[in-house]
Amino acid sequence: MAKHTLPQREFIVRRLAAFEPPRAIVASFRALFPDTACDENDVLAVNPEAGATVSPELFTLFRDERERVLVDPASAPYANKQARLIALSNHAKFYAGNNQFPEMRTVLRHIAEETGDIVPAGRAVKPEADKPRQITEIIETIVDPVAPAPVTT
Repeated sequence: MAKHTLPQREFIVRRLAAFEPPRAIVASFRALFPDTACDENDVLAVNPEAGATVSPELFTLFRDERERVLVDPASAPYANKQARLIALSNHAKFYAGNNQFPEMRTVLRHIAEETGDIVPAGRAVKPEADKPRQITEIIETIVDPVAPAPVTT
């Protein structure tokens, strides 16, 4: 296990608090600190949720960052339906451009489920009685082709 500096441990703890998986944390750690070794065991060694003993400062940092992530809607961009649809559309374009049509069809089905155009498999359909009905008025005008046109004065 590598010995990390305080800023490096803080980096790991912040990422853990943001619900990032250890493998993703290792990849971003190596990109940011290329001269320092890091593996998943190093990440788990500073994870307060996994029972690791950390300094009070790191534990406070973890708790504060976790609270910020849970409260801040921008920390989970794909919780927004529009952002999810944009990401899915980009995936569909990618698959279409690479002639990967089965994958594209799967993404398009996911988009249709997300927008409510189709019902996901295994999910019960609401009965029509539960859905609010939209009231429309139909006005029918019949014109007799042999009758003379009305005269307006």
